[in-house]
Amino acid sequence: MLSTVLLTLLIIVSILLIVVVLLQKGASEFALAFGSNPMDSIFGGTEADTILVKITYFLGGLFLILSLLLAVVSKKEQNSLLKELKTEQTTPSGTTK
Repeated sequence: MLSTVLLTLLIIVSILLIVVVLLQKGASEFALAFGSNPMDSIFGGTEADTILVKITYFLGGLFLILSLLLAVVSKKEQNSLLKELKTEQTTPSGTTK
């Protein structure tokens, strides 16, 4: 049950993260070719983070947290399922089928 909720939240966050990244302004081809844009250093350093960048950081962090939580929860559910299967295989007298 909990893993289903976490998986649903993870899918929603993933879609939102993709949309927000695609909405951001891309870097120029010159900056991509040489690793940085020299015009930025001439006309004044880095610009302040926009709201899209802050949302991207938040969604990225949320994605990582949800991924880790989903891994932990699914591992616990898997272990409990294995224990349940082992108890079903044994009879009340303690012998295995």
